[in-house]
Amino acid sequence: MLGSSPQLSAAVVALLDDGIWVLDPASGTILDTNAAAAEQVGTVPHLLVGRTLGELLTPPMSVAEWITVVRTVDHLGAHTIAMSLVGPDGAVTPAEVTVTRHRTDDADVIVARSTDASERLWLHAASRAERDRLESTVASLGEAVAVADRSGRICTVNDLFCQMVGLPAERILDRSVFDPPWTALDTDGTPLPTESTPAVLSLRQHQAVRDVDMAVDRPVDGGTRSERRWIRATAVPRSGPGGLDGTVLTLTDLTETRRTEQYLQRLATSDALTGLATRPRIGEIVATAVELGGGTRVGVLHVDIDNFRTVNDTFGPTTGDRVLAEVATRLRDLEERRLDLGRIGVDEFLVVLVGDGPSLTFDARLRRLGEEVQRRLERPLELDGLELHLTASVGIARTPDDGTDGTTLLRAAERALSAGRHAGRHQLRFYDASLDERTREGIELDRDLRLAVAQRKLEVHYQPIIDLHTGAVAAAEALVRWTHPERGPISPANFIPAAEATGSIAAIGDLVLNTVAEDLAGWNAVSLFPHGARVAVNISTSEFEHRGFVDRLAATLDRSDVSPSQIELEITETLLMEDLTTSALRLEALDELGFLVALDDFGTGYSSLSYLHTLPLHTLKIDRRFVGDLRDGRSSTITRAILSLARNLGIVAVAEGVETEEQRRFLTDAGCDQVQGFLIAPPLPKAAFERFLAERRPLVQLPEPAAGAALAPQADFHLA
Repeated sequence: MLGSSPQLSAAVVALLDDGIWVLDPASGTILDTNAAAAEQVGTVPHLLVGRTLGELLTPPMSVAEWITVVRTVDHLGAHTIAMSLVGPDGAVTPAEVTVTRHRTDDADVIVARSTDASERLWLHAASRAERDRLESTVASLGEAVAVADRSGRICTVNDLFCQMVGLPAERILDRSVFDPPWTALDTDGTPLPTESTPAVLSLRQHQAVRDVDMAVDRPVDGGTRSERRWIRATAVPRSGPGGLDGTVLTLTDLTETRRTEQYLQRLATSDALTGLATRPRIGEIVATAVELGGGTRVGVLHVDIDNFRTVNDTFGPTTGDRVLAEVATRLRDLEERRLDLGRIGVDEFLVVLVGDGPSLTFDARLRRLGEEVQRRLERPLELDGLELHLTASVGIARTPDDGTDGTTLLRAAERALSAGRHAGRHQLRFYDASLDERTREGIELDRDLRLAVAQRKLEVHYQPIIDLHTGAVAAAEALVRWTHPERGPISPANFIPAAEATGSIAAIGDLVLNTVAEDLAGWNAVSLFPHGARVAVNISTSEFEHRGFVDRLAATLDRSDVSPSQIELEITETLLMEDLTTSALRLEALDELGFLVALDDFGTGYSSLSYLHTLPLHTLKIDRRFVGDLRDGRSSTITRAILSLARNLGIVAVAEGVETEEQRRFLTDAGCDQVQGFLIAPPLPKAAFERFLAERRPLVQLPEPAAGAALAPQADFHLA
């Protein structure tokens, strides 16, 4: 078949799958061909000889175009052309034809080798379709996805991925995951080495790398600033016919989750109102500081706003919160001195100081710091035209003297604060080991006191109250007494505050009320107690605030067959102002039942005159401090003012602690109604008081009552 082409071996050519064409250089006329070439155009070899290659193409190739091809071959040595061959039946076969020129002594020919490109084009189309499907799938995913080939080149990316890293697709596509256009960060914000990123690890290790938490700083506002996004990355390898074909990188946005976690963490470690550390957090800070050791000293200041509850009750919790926020602001400046601050209670704060040096020097620093805290909080605080004046008490403890661990140190500061509170407002107290001994003694005392109450070992003594105008017994103030079996007599000034702190005061109050009711019933039966005289019971805060207080009082008197009109209840201004609205409702209920109410220690507490005319008060008791200082001009002026106020309101005035004739004369001249004190009689046991009643005689010579003077005999009773 190819006898005219001695350059070719007919046997070899016949076996080739590619078509071989021998062509005339001048015209492209077919001189010879093999079976594979003829098959590509759907005919046999001998039918092709004599025709031109240009006739078999679509579109046809002219002779001039053929000459151009030959010139290109002469210039390059070989030339490959993509063309389509057309058979007699019109079937088109895409082909890739490589043309070369061969010169011999016998001939000068063009040899063309044609390869059927149908399968390659189909594969290309299929690949393109697959790539389109992949891109469509990636684009529709709810995750941020980028696809890289086996070399690491990013060939597909969706919009979510672009948004996640803050870059347009054109800046991401064709970039390598080995040199990405974004910067990956570790969870602590440090740059993450490229070799450690999930996509690179997946390509290198040929395995999936899942759930790697990281971050990226994506540009925003046109690249003028960056915004950190927290992400979770997963890279899964793709398999192809030849093995690893790339990797799929998926990013999940954790930014909102991270922000929520950070918010919850702030809630756990920062007080929402003040922004200071919470109690658990400041406790951790103290514990860590104490553990440092090595000569480091740690001091803690437990700061308490004096009587802050009054601010809340008077002006409402909203104002109270604003006050606390302002207190925190005044303290926060201390942080510049490397101090730690925390809020550990409603109105309690903790200041932590870490230092070194001699203990005396460190103690001096703590004292100065405590005094500065007090000065800062003393400055007037203005809110909406309201000016508040606050004071603070401070308890101080330090290592190693007061504790070698955080818990012990904090407890010591709290005990120091508690000890200062007992002394009054605006106290600054260092912890003293003797406080623990007093605490232990207090616990033992409370235990013995509860036992004494249960066994009715407490006694009620009565101190007469005399009408200044008639000299008659108008009332009796009863004082509870306790004789300890081992310690002997214990002052009410010691056990009453302890009972109020531990809650046993309610049991003492019940015992005293029952005792008074029983005594009154006995005196009534023999007409010993003066007609119109009364016994008033001093009521503690815990008793008064108890919901069943009024009912319990009424039930006790019913059992003893004693009229409520023979009982006067003493309350303090402090108790009254704890919750004025609730207090007023309870006082009205007591008044309706027939009880009288006395306001004790008037002038030493709030002394707000606004409530006196609205509450059912019957008696004002002038504190013994004013009576004892009547020679002082201010005390005498205050006493006269209280007496005038009581007279104008129709309230009986009783002066306590009268011990001299001079005091009695002053009070008589000033218009006081009744007096009590050692000038009249000391507190008397029941039997002695009964003898006093039986004698019915005044202890002092009294002047005739002035015209129009108020005659209001009363009786009075106190727990202390």
